[in-house]
Amino acid sequence: MIHHVKRAKRLLLLFQMLVRIKAAGNDTTEDLFLADEVKQNESIINQEIVGTTSPNPEETTLHYMRKNIGRTFQTHFHFPESRWGPFFEEGSDPLNITARVGSTLIMDCRIGLLQDKTVTWSHHKGESFHLLTVGRGTYSSDERITLSFRYPNNFRLQIVYVTRRDQGLYECQVATHPPKVKRIFLTVIAPEVVILDESGREVTERYYRAGSNLELICSAQQLQNSTSSSEPPLLWKHDDRILTKGISYNVSAATNSATSTLVIAPLKKQHSGNYTCAVGNAAFSNLVVHVLNGELPAAVHSGGAVTRIFCRAFVILGISLLTLGRR
Repeated sequence: MIHHVKRAKRLLLLFQMLVRIKAAGNDTTEDLFLADEVKQNESIINQEIVGTTSPNPEETTLHYMRKNIGRTFQTHFHFPESRWGPFFEEGSDPLNITARVGSTLIMDCRIGLLQDKTVTWSHHKGESFHLLTVGRGTYSSDERITLSFRYPNNFRLQIVYVTRRDQGLYECQVATHPPKVKRIFLTVIAPEVVILDESGREVTERYYRAGSNLELICSAQQLQNSTSSSEPPLLWKHDDRILTKGISYNVSAATNSATSTLVIAPLKKQHSGNYTCAVGNAAFSNLVVHVLNGELPAAVHSGGAVTRIFCRAFVILGISLLTLGRR
């Protein structure tokens, strides 16, 4: 056991010296071992190699390094482009990711051999550019965006309560010359919500006669996969008041969609106002309801009825004036 521990310590020492000398800019293997540190430890290392690991008594430190150091560490260290400079552990190829409105998003940026180089995150959308983080500090004024660093080398960017304005290009950049950049394209999706009348037509305004029945259908698509939640997938509100009566639901886990029907009968004047159907804070749709006390009796069940009545009246009036003029 002690034998293997000594061998491991020697290998680690050799590797550390190799990395430091390489970082200093020496390119040839022969030059690496001219350093004082290697010379001072070479006799000890040679004894360890000859006595424990090398079948050839004449094998030197230089020969042993050439044969074994690369093989020992090749599965743990990769040096693309610049052999001894920073590199992205997952590669530098661009990524395309998708997030839902209201969710929490984490984008990884693992960097090997960073040394003293600075890492930044930035957001590009159209002509706009926003610097988000510098080093391990957050530069953005948006409190939803932070650097969630994970030891030892993951400069993770975190966005909570994702919104549509977060969509765009994100860049994790290492301040080398030239800079090394990891690009991530973010697409933000949200549920689609519409309010339909009893005939299945999308509406934004309705007129009803007092005493009649109101029936509205809210349809939502692209919901979260967790449609089995105990909370209702859709919420109805009348102005600022949450509605709980006269509501039914139909949820489809297969299509991540849901519908909700709101029925109010009989209608009264106080039922007039703004009706909202919402999927949490992610998406919503509005409808304005007018309840009339008998005036304009034909203007019921349709937001365009009043307009048609006035248009018809103007046409009749125009025809009457034209007939009188001919007389």
